[in-house]
Amino acid sequence: MPLTPPPDRLTILTESTCPHCWHRFAPEDSLWISEHPDLMGDPKLGDMQARRFLPSRFSPEGDAIDSEGYRTTRLACPNCHLEVPRPLFQIPALFYSILGAPACGKSYFLASMTWQLRQMLPSRFSLALNDADASVNARLHEYEEQQFLNSDPDQLVAIAKTETQGDLYDQVRMGDHSITLPRPFMFTVQPTERHPNHHLSKAISRVICLYDNAGESFLPGADSVSSPVTRHLALSECLFFCFDPTQDPRFRRACQGKSDDPQMKNRANRLDREASIRQDTILLEAIQRVRRHAGLREDQPHQRPMIIVVTKWDSWRNLLPDVAQTDPYFDLKHQPSRTLDLDRIRETSAKVEELLHSLCPEVVAAAQGFASDLTFIPVSATGVSPELDPRTGSLGIRPRDMRPFWVEVPMLYALTLSARGLVGAQYRKSANRQPGEIRHHKHEKKTTIADGRANANGDP
Repeated sequence: MPLTPPPDRLTILTESTCPHCWHRFAPEDSLWISEHPDLMGDPKLGDMQARRFLPSRFSPEGDAIDSEGYRTTRLACPNCHLEVPRPLFQIPALFYSILGAPACGKSYFLASMTWQLRQMLPSRFSLALNDADASVNARLHEYEEQQFLNSDPDQLVAIAKTETQGDLYDQVRMGDHSITLPRPFMFTVQPTERHPNHHLSKAISRVICLYDNAGESFLPGADSVSSPVTRHLALSECLFFCFDPTQDPRFRRACQGKSDDPQMKNRANRLDREASIRQDTILLEAIQRVRRHAGLREDQPHQRPMIIVVTKWDSWRNLLPDVAQTDPYFDLKHQPSRTLDLDRIRETSAKVEELLHSLCPEVVAAAQGFASDLTFIPVSATGVSPELDPRTGSLGIRPRDMRPFWVEVPMLYALTLSARGLVGAQYRKSANRQPGEIRHHKHEKKTTIADGRANANGDP
């Protein structure tokens, strides 16, 4: 009788990082969340939250048992007491931050990006993007349904502006004062059975913690002990700075006669506060926070990549008519997954950088003086210009017109840099480069990313 191989054991990481307060702790130090309805009231989270506790009894399955005999399955950070999804105890985490000025299109970009990744990662890259915890991604689900699963596709819709308070933040009592902590969106990225590295799934799978702060959070003085909502910037493997050309008067002048987008019209008579906030100020403030919390000198370059996501491409694409608009990935022979075309990304980045340098050089100079690996990627979260709603006077998009453009590219590119083995990437046209070799944009550092395969020894 043949022997049955033993089932895979549940393995946990030796250390986890809380996605809320960024405290690092060993799994055995984590708290458990009571399930019995009478066990309410937590000293850090308030009377309406279930009590957190260190267990002394466990079920045969390894779950803790609360003081009233109820089996518990949810875990919490020992520092801030906020819930930590179970995948963060089993799969290494990647922290990514999206930042930008108010009304720059961050929320539209985020919703379109995650929707596109959910649709195309399984079919084109043999990867599965799933919610690490559906409850923490509830706001993002609303965005996606509003734009892509709307029951009335002809109705003008608009995503609500990200606020500095609300369901994307948590209040935690620390000592004698309360602090506000951000609540990230969280996903797992894992190879499917068709992926060439499926056998290395445990080594290369990742949890993505994605932070989306209100633009006001990046105003000078907004980061404080009581509201450290942007300190994830120093931990981020990649920073996505959203630059909105429609907010820059120089871009609007350059687009006169070349764009019908209402956002490109003269804003001289508009009183909205967003139009008065300079985007280079937001970027410089974010740079200062990264330097401060990461312990970098003023002249020391940040060693992690920064991607300048230039939003609303549909409104300004006529300024770069020679930029190809096809997808920047291609098929390799005998490979089930597509490969990211690094030539296309770098060529496009160089043209966008040149345009920004000619129109708003202070933004490019600030980014170049900070990041050692800098890339410019144009995106359109909607693919079409918004329309003026005659009832409300605000701008909106009809869901039937949604055609996102390149919104998935920044994340795909970030994954090639920080999660090797998940997304294959190659220079396709450069004959003087070896397959899989990346020369980073600024200092020409070399890194090798396999064309859809991890190292032979299983190193991710």
